[in-house]
Amino acid sequence: MNYLNKTVLLVTCFVLIQACKKDAAPAPKEDAINTIPEFFKPSPRSSYGENQPKVLELAGPNSGLMRPTDLDFNPGRSDELWVVNEDFVNTGGSTIMFTGVSTGNPKADHRRDGNAWHFMSMPTGIAFGDNGFWATSSGILDANHQNGSFTGPALWSADLNVYAQPSGGNGSHMDMLHGSPYSMGIAWERDNVYWVTDGFNGYLVMYDFRNDHGAGNSNHDDGIIHRYGGISFKRIEGVPSHLEIDDKREFLYMVDNGNSRVLKIDLRSKERLSSLPLRNEVLADHASYKADYSVFSEDQVQQYCGIALNGDRVFLSDHKTGTILCIHAQSGEELGRVETGIEGITGLVVDKNNRLYFVSYTESALYQLQPQ
Repeated sequence: MNYLNKTVLLVTCFVLIQACKKDAAPAPKEDAINTIPEFFKPSPRSSYGENQPKVLELAGPNSGLMRPTDLDFNPGRSDELWVVNEDFVNTGGSTIMFTGVSTGNPKADHRRDGNAWHFMSMPTGIAFGDNGFWATSSGILDANHQNGSFTGPALWSADLNVYAQPSGGNGSHMDMLHGSPYSMGIAWERDNVYWVTDGFNGYLVMYDFRNDHGAGNSNHDDGIIHRYGGISFKRIEGVPSHLEIDDKREFLYMVDNGNSRVLKIDLRSKERLSSLPLRNEVLADHASYKADYSVFSEDQVQQYCGIALNGDRVFLSDHKTGTILCIHAQSGEELGRVETGIEGITGLVVDKNNRLYFVSYTESALYQLQPQ
């Protein structure tokens, strides 16, 4: 082959290669996903979740935090997060109302009721309703501290001119019922209806305070207690077992850390079984109930404690290791987990902007997850 033919061949090959390059379709751009916005920022599926969220400490003991057990947002006022402290038996528990939490520099309002020694004794949980009231559960055997079994959840007002202010009566509590010693968590359903994990009796219990008796008063006669003896619960001393109800008020998710599991209870299946004798106080109704349930999570962490719901995502915390797990509410599939490195995580909550907050009993601190 002479020089001219070689040149023509090379040019032809070059033209063909360039034409092929022009005809080749560009590599498709991978769409960004964000299945757990509380943990991560949007990114391509192939790299999603590679960057762990940052953990920002928002407040510590200097703000009044002392062995916090739970937290919840007040739906009646914007950006207002309440934390409940266990504190000590001789003082009773207390609360800290944090305002401006989304700014990263919240202001703290620390309050203790005048008779927290009884009405907020060793609190394990806090839950807000949408009606200007909230409730706490007490992790003690006897709120009178006389070796009896006289304790249970208490109802409070979100009105700052009422709560922890002199009432002319017995503290500022709005109501209290006394059928569940060692209650390890509490969740709001509707009106003044709350559910607790009853560690003394070993099962799930529903409380309806109905009409409050006013600040500092004592008439509990219209109260209702329904006991779900078939939905068993085993308490671990000193570790809350929180519970939450979904937005549709159809399913209740209950941490049962003594049995290393989380249950999903179908509230639509509630059925009355029988009336029960009264205990400790006069009530409008005291009855045994049943409901369908299933095991939602089992042995996925070392020690279940905190729980929060956000849409179709359920968040669970490990009290021992600081792991926070995310599970799909319908499928039960684990979507992801983060290692916070913070021991003693108790309560979890998610705000309207998909920001997850938690408290640590061990560190007496409030934290926010910052997606990366």
